[in-house]
Amino acid sequence: MTFFSKDKGLVQKSKYGRLYVFKFTLDNNIVVHKVGMCHSARALDRMMEVLRGFFKAYRYVPRCELRRDKKILIPRLVEKHMHGLLEEWSHTFDKKFDGSTEFFFNLDEEALLEYLDDFTYNELLVGKTVMKETELASILEAIDTVKPKKDPKLDEIPF
Repeated sequence: MTFFSKDKGLVQKSKYGRLYVFKFTLDNNIVVHKVGMCHSARALDRMMEVLRGFFKAYRYVPRCELRRDKKILIPRLVEKHMHGLLEEWSHTFDKKFDGSTEFFFNLDEEALLEYLDDFTYNELLVGKTVMKETELASILEAIDTVKPKKDPKLDEIPF
């Protein structure tokens, strides 16, 4: 998809987005994590939007830490995958605010971050029974994009 920019003329929209994990410590010392995606250049921008929404709803700002900010392809599908894995730990706030539906309670943060660090797009295909054709095409394209290219020198006989 392309769009016009005043300064640069025709600009190609990036296929990449950001997957992030925010750690919120609420006023009663309860810890919740927000796992989400954005298309901005930095997840910190999204963090500030969520904190603003939280403040409007609850009239205080919780402690918030950016625990992971990872540049990824097909961010919506990866986010959907992560939310599916974390569904049983879903946390619902009493009041709605921007991003309030993507929080999780009682997570093993170390395991979550390790999973994201080692994440491969192949994991999006595991256990899927029904998938849109466009989603499958996007996943296969992402797998192909990050697959290391074969070095022709490695095929040569070393002697």
